[in-house]
Amino acid sequence: MLEVKNLTQSYLLKKHWYLKKEEIFIFKGLNFNLKSGENLIITGESGSGKSTLARILCMLEVPKYGEVLYKGFNLHLQNDKQKRKLRTKIQYVFQDQKLALNPYKSIKRLLFDVYENFSLKKNKNEILSFFEIFGLKEEIFHLKSFNLSGGEAQKIGLIRALILKPKILILDEVTSSLDILNTQKILNFLKKYQQNQEISYIFITHQQEFFNDFLCKKIHL
Repeated sequence: MLEVKNLTQSYLLKKHWYLKKEEIFIFKGLNFNLKSGENLIITGESGSGKSTLARILCMLEVPKYGEVLYKGFNLHLQNDKQKRKLRTKIQYVFQDQKLALNPYKSIKRLLFDVYENFSLKKNKNEILSFFEIFGLKEEIFHLKSFNLSGGEAQKIGLIRALILKPKILILDEVTSSLDILNTQKILNFLKKYQQNQEISYIFITHQQEFFNDFLCKKIHL
């Protein structure tokens, strides 16, 4: 379903203002594949390129070299309309949802925007079902993201992605804002959800031990 070939990312940076720009490589020559229903865990030190790789996989960033193929389609050679369609298949939940969510919109608006942006019928019952699963109160519909705790914002970001029923869900440090109890609830949900849906997870984490039950392929950057 997903195939990454010789993926390389670099940026031109100045180490000092008086020096010429140098090409700094974030990672070189990455190769891996992911079948439907398989999972991948990406680990590495801070700054090793984990989130950069995630942004490339979901078409938020273009690689310097290499290809990312989804069912044979090169993600970075598609036009805007095709990319829009592919984004329903590959979703990315950012690490810090309090920064990722628009602070000027209510939670209700942020969730309903997903349906509208991708021309889907609004389904409040679906949202409330996720609220119940994740232990969220309906009252937060009228709040804005800065009123939420880090854990609540993380759950809203996850719901926004799940509404689209993606085939690949990239979760960047999904457990970092959650206590142990909520971490276990979320992971149990993801495990059960995968049993009922055709979905693959890509976990980016420093807490590899939490994901042992998912039988993941592993990449260390």
